[in-house]
Amino acid sequence: MTSAPSADLVMEKLLQEAVREFPGWDFDRDPSGWTAVRGETRFTRPSLAALRALLRVHRVVRRG
Repeated sequence: MTSAPSADLVMEKLLQEAVREFPGWDFDRDPSGWTAVRGETRFTRPSLAALRALLRVHRVVRRG
């Protein structure tokens, strides 16, 4: 019988993917959700998935 990965392991993998996808951003988790900071820019969202989606949009808009 195999066991499902723990939520902590899954979240760690998602965080590692976010760090690779968005180099230069610092990610942090607090009771209100997830935060990404780069220089003076700071985004906070309730989930890591929502934060990554926002960062993707931010990246596209900056390329303009």
